Amino acid sequence: MGSVGGIIARHEPDEAPIRRLFAAAPHRGDRVEVVHLGACVLGASHGPVADAGVAAAPGGAVAFSGCLDNLDQLAARPELRAALARVQSPAEAVLHTWLVHGERTPALLRGAYSVVATDGHDMWCWRDHLGFKTLFVRDEPDATYVASEAKQVLAAAGVPRRADLGVLELLYYGELRDQFPCSLDGVRRVPKATRARMRPGSASFTTYWEPRDLLETGRYDDAEIAERFDALMAQAVRRSLTGNDAVSLSGGIDSPAVAAYGAPEHLARYGRPLAALSVVYPEQPSVDETPYIEAVADALGMPLHRYRRSAQPLDGLEEWVQVLDGPVPKIFTSDAAEHYRKLSELGFRTMLTGEVAEFVIDRRGYVMAHLLLHGRLRAAARYVAACRAAGHRWMDIGKELGATLIPRPVSAAYRLVRLPYGAAPVPDFLDRSRFRTRYSDAALARRERWRQEQLWAFGGPGLTMEADDIVQAIHGVSVRRPWADVDLWEFFLSLPAEQKVPEPGRKKLVRRLLRGKVPDVILDRRDKTGFDESIVARIDYDALKRWLADPPFAMPGVDHDLLMQRLERRDLDAHDYMWAKDLAAVYAFVEGT
Repeated sequence: MGSVGGIIARHEPDEAPIRRLFAAAPHRGDRVEVVHLGACVLGASHGPVADAGVAAAPGGAVAFSGCLDNLDQLAARPELRAALARVQSPAEAVLHTWLVHGERTPALLRGAYSVVATDGHDMWCWRDHLGFKTLFVRDEPDATYVASEAKQVLAAAGVPRRADLGVLELLYYGELRDQFPCSLDGVRRVPKATRARMRPGSASFTTYWEPRDLLETGRYDDAEIAERFDALMAQAVRRSLTGNDAVSLSGGIDSPAVAAYGAPEHLARYGRPLAALSVVYPEQPSVDETPYIEAVADALGMPLHRYRRSAQPLDGLEEWVQVLDGPVPKIFTSDAAEHYRKLSELGFRTMLTGEVAEFVIDRRGYVMAHLLLHGRLRAAARYVAACRAAGHRWMDIGKELGATLIPRPVSAAYRLVRLPYGAAPVPDFLDRSRFRTRYSDAALARRERWRQEQLWAFGGPGLTMEADDIVQAIHGVSVRRPWADVDLWEFFLSLPAEQKVPEPGRKKLVRRLLRGKVPDVILDRRDKTGFDESIVARIDYDALKRWLADPPFAMPGVDHDLLMQRLERRDLDAHDYMWAKDLAAVYAFVEGT
């Protein structure tokens, strides 16, 4: 797992700052390549797997880290065919594409990557469309710094680490935006799907991909949808395979679909079966998916590696928040680390997952109202008929429709009094008025609600993915998410609402499209696994008390006395625990900086 960095200065920079940059993140690899061009110096670091590098040619230079998925498609373009026929690395391929297409280049690339490019006068940087790889930037009057991690930026600039308490408060309460600052003061991230152009002391940001423009632009019949999905899903999985792969397999639909497309391709290409790695919970029946996992592995001829979860959520908390450059809400870093460690110990280097599929294929809110508001009465009538066939009462259909047709001012006013339907309950030790205000501000006009539902995953800074990228680097593995392949996601964005959500219920379209590929026992499953039992069983009240009893500052909106009483009573549920754990992470980060 490599990293990239770049410095552009008013005077030609020396190599000392960029060497400090890479030394600040040794988990990214100790093999460093550096190239100078004019007022800019670029570099890349990588370990045993050369997934990063630099390339230079007259007129430009590039630093690249990650996976470039569509080199074959780029090489087929007439204007690039000759140049890309000779390339030896992704960095060279991106460089030649950049020299021809300039600022149009980011939109042409596919994969999970970070790029820094220069012509010797200015510096440009961007990351993949969905932000699975990371970039951070700092502006100073005489220089601008960019790197894969915030700590690297500060190291290059020679600036000490300092927590930004205002940012941490917003982060804790989930009040995030695309331009959300970093938890470390003086550093900001390059937003996903955004190209940054930098000169000493300044940086400008331009969006290079706009998913909203794709909504409901497709025109397909049912046969064409099936054919297009099959081709794009096969391509997405094929792009992710390296020959040293395993699928993180669960009992839902998402990862078995990846396995169904990956297993035959892996066997045909590499002559050995695609493996599976799964966590099992034999002592917790509400969490354990062993029968479903075994059914998929048996049907697809996949060697199945199983283990029981042993990591504790607060294991190594003080170390993790520092290496991740801040607390990351709503995740268990120790669980991810254990999973990647198991993968590495088994000798695999690439993990395919079913992650983010929910956002691609199963955003179902407001579909009935959307059809009515846009005059698609026949489609709305068919959806209502499907609801009735599924056993929905007229009263329930009316309530759903009425709730989604409420005008924005009424919805906003209501949310100031009560939390919206479906919102998670607020723990009693937090100020609920803050949540009501946030939900009120987020109320949308009626015609925008379904559209925003489809775009929900594209908002926010992607803190979870940033953290996960570092954990991968530490364990020397790469995670690929075929459901998030840009070409596949664009296809689902383009589907009209009545085709994407033809009837009520979870993932109805995809269940139909996967029939015959994924075992029926998975597609016909109607229950959904929850992890509350596992979370509650692993609550470490003593560890929470250590972090929360004497905090370095008082988080606004938190009733610490009541929280400590809850810890003494040991009566947190899973949802309350996540808030308490995240608060402990904030305090641990502040104490360590």
